[in-house]
Amino acid sequence: MKELILHPLILTLLFFAGSVYFVIGFQLINSNNRWSKLFEQTCATVLLMIIGGVCVGLMHKFHPRALSLRTTTLPTISMTLATYSVCLVLLAPRLNNNLKDGVYVFSYFLKNNLFFCGYILVMLLSFSFSNMPGYTFKASIVHIGVTLVLIYIGKQYSWKELLAMLTWYHGIAVILFLVFGKQYLGHKNYVGPTMALSAIILYLWSVDVSKKYKLIFMSLATLAVVFVQQAESGMGKALIFILICLLGCLRFLKRLPPRIAFACMGVFLAIAVSLLILITENAEYIIVEKLGKDMTLTGRTLFWPLIVDAINRHPLFGYGYGGFWQDWRGADNPAFNIRAPNGYQPPHSHNGFLDIGVNFGWIGVSLFILSLLVNIYYGVLHLIRTKDATAGLPLVIFTWLIITNYTETSLVAISSGWAFYVLMTARLTMDVVAKNTSDDAHIQKTLAFESTSSSPEISATEDRNHYID
Repeated sequence: MKELILHPLILTLLFFAGSVYFVIGFQLINSNNRWSKLFEQTCATVLLMIIGGVCVGLMHKFHPRALSLRTTTLPTISMTLATYSVCLVLLAPRLNNNLKDGVYVFSYFLKNNLFFCGYILVMLLSFSFSNMPGYTFKASIVHIGVTLVLIYIGKQYSWKELLAMLTWYHGIAVILFLVFGKQYLGHKNYVGPTMALSAIILYLWSVDVSKKYKLIFMSLATLAVVFVQQAESGMGKALIFILICLLGCLRFLKRLPPRIAFACMGVFLAIAVSLLILITENAEYIIVEKLGKDMTLTGRTLFWPLIVDAINRHPLFGYGYGGFWQDWRGADNPAFNIRAPNGYQPPHSHNGFLDIGVNFGWIGVSLFILSLLVNIYYGVLHLIRTKDATAGLPLVIFTWLIITNYTETSLVAISSGWAFYVLMTARLTMDVVAKNTSDDAHIQKTLAFESTSSSPEISATEDRNHYID
């Protein structure tokens, strides 16, 4: 079959047929703004599914990380780049129109989310701290490229549209679990947390949807809760409990002043993390007997001090993006001595914040945490100002992200965790920009009114003499 396709005649015919379909598709998509937006939304949702690790058909072949992996073959890289390029060309007119305010958006992003921009800058420059600068530079460029695409999506779409994308993503994930089982969604350590978040996202969408669809999404949310149990993930079970408690707390936070609500949100997160630490310290009783989980969590806690020691050897900027976990280098691997007592050598820290540390040092960890705190504050403002179902979405995502990255890592890799974080960051920052712009316009209008009303009155005689003179 492969030889038949690569035959010069067949290959030429396929090329011309593809070109014809490409031209037809370009004309159809760009002939109507609605079609163009729908195609862009579809591409964005599929990209989120690919990044999230949905393994249906050849979807895993198009994961952006394939562009930076050492083991990726040239045909796979070519196919991935060609697919992305076709999508970009089909959307070129829309992108050209939507990116006209790029400099304006960047300036406000820099002003209102400086720590996030600083974190991305450290990632970009991390090749200069790596023992394999070429590999690190390629990996960081791919990561930043994906981040810019996610920023565009978060900037371009409203909260309702972003929630719709996440609903499609998690709804399809639940259906895949129902039909094919959890193997199509990756490792159980990711499936459990994904199903926990799916239950909350689908519930949020069902709140405002019309009555004839409400039962469908509530049923999917219920299935997601059931699948948390079937995923055999202790983290998933803890997460669904924490996120349900969060939904109840958000009703209370919504009535508070922003600063008090922010402080209360911090207390909630502290309690949630403390709960995980309690589970960790009492692993044998809680994890094995109550959650039905194995003891791998205890193994993680035993090699975490070794990772902290490794960070302290490069405390400022770490080992560079992808510069620490390099198992292919054998004894030259910087993480060669990171092992659990049973001899297990982990492929990553099993903790997102520690992985930030080995990649970008304590400066990178500090920048990310400060960025997270800024975003949580913006999320509290969004909660208080918004009345629809999207009000609590950012805080749900941030809570999910913090909890999952206590025992897994999705903050450094191109993953669903990083994708959701960037989407929330971009949308929240755009909300701040819109609010500031609205306030500036109101102030300018007020000043203009005051300058007019405060000018001395001119009598009719003075006015007439003015024009006569």
